Amino acid sequence: MDFLDYVDAVIEVLNDAHWTDYVFVVLLYLIAITALSKSWKKNKRKIWYNYMWLVAFPPVGLQLIHQNRKIKKKLKKQITTATYTIMSVFVLAIGIYLGWLPKPEYSTLVDSQTVIENQGLSKRENGLELRVHYLDIGQGDATLIEYGDYHVLIDGGNNGKEPELLAYMEQIGVDDIEILIATHPDADHIGGLKEVLEAYDVALIIDSGEAHSSKTYRDYYEQVQIQVSQGGTYLEDDDMIFYLADNVVFEIIETGDENGDRNNNSVVTRLTYDDVDFIFTGDMESGVEQTILNRNLEASILKVGHHGSRTSSSQEFLDAVKPEVAIISAGLNNTYGHPHQEALNRLNDVDAKTYTTFERGHIVVKTFGQTYEVICNR
Repeated sequence: MDFLDYVDAVIEVLNDAHWTDYVFVVLLYLIAITALSKSWKKNKRKIWYNYMWLVAFPPVGLQLIHQNRKIKKKLKKQITTATYTIMSVFVLAIGIYLGWLPKPEYSTLVDSQTVIENQGLSKRENGLELRVHYLDIGQGDATLIEYGDYHVLIDGGNNGKEPELLAYMEQIGVDDIEILIATHPDADHIGGLKEVLEAYDVALIIDSGEAHSSKTYRDYYEQVQIQVSQGGTYLEDDDMIFYLADNVVFEIIETGDENGDRNNNSVVTRLTYDDVDFIFTGDMESGVEQTILNRNLEASILKVGHHGSRTSSSQEFLDAVKPEVAIISAGLNNTYGHPHQEALNRLNDVDAKTYTTFERGHIVVKTFGQTYEVICNR
């Protein structure tokens, strides 16, 4: 157990403690260091008498100890530097718990059961059809995962596309949202989330934790706070696993929080239903792709990063994913030129069949876990 583990364990114990417990522990500590001192034998009765008063009625006890200057001086000599160090650790732990000092941050795997028990995200029955909807909402991203009445929304498209997003969700019968992912705070990914959060109850909201000065972000985050005040939960992304069913697993892959810009801090997710896997990368670019190559990335269907930009979908990343199908969300004749030919060439090199929303409209992938079907509305 290292130092942070020790402090963490102390904090966990303190979570259930009353303030009187802290006082009692401090008094026990004082008695312990007194018993270890050389002056204990010579002044045993007097010290016990003083401490009894200190426990029973602190003002009297403190006064008696103060008056016994000889004992006080002898005790001071016996309290070594090591003793002060131990006491400092104790005070530090209490300070962290009470909020005087910031709590240390840990990167931990949050098992789905933790969230399920707290948010009612219970598993659905096995054997249902899984549908993943890649919405045609112009130059932006919005992907809806549907398993029975369990819904996961990844991003909400750009400003001005809210009516189309909400109409589609209503059409397929979305009644509430179990998990909402905002991959990063750019407007083309969170523009419609304000309206989504106004229209639906959301049990769990996860984003990259990176703020933005834009009005779009402020509007989104204001609605996040409202959802939390009404019983929802907001989390910054970390390694997490959620079970939509026993064999339908939704995973968040932590890429780190210091990747240079908003795109590279995108929340990356992976969905598995038996033999069929999906991966969603937000606007993650090639530099960060390299940092997660050691993770299990293989997936049948790839939601191509950054709308098919040349800065994403590196050859090494595609070799790790081995996609059979690549889906690109981009607007017709967009000013960025997405998808770039370089990215399309790399997808072709790994034999991925590529679909774009501006050409094929809404794209839905359906599966029962063994094979899958890609359906386009044009």
